[in-house]
Amino acid sequence: MSNVSLSQIAADLSRLHNLLSLADGDPYEYVDLPFEAAVKRRLNRDPAQVLRLRRMATEVAMLCSD
Repeated sequence: MSNVSLSQIAADLSRLHNLLSLADGDPYEYVDLPFEAAVKRRLNRDPAQVLRLRRMATEVAMLCSD
């Protein structure tokens, strides 16, 4: 794992959850500007990434609910 702190990973997962659940995966409807800009850049390069993000978020939620 790189030098990213666990609290940063948790914060990013929380932002991802908000993006997928509140904004339905549309970064243009989300209000966290730095995170939004990073997501927009990535989705512009690979629009199918939102499907992978949804799958990963679902998998994490299932692991946490057991």
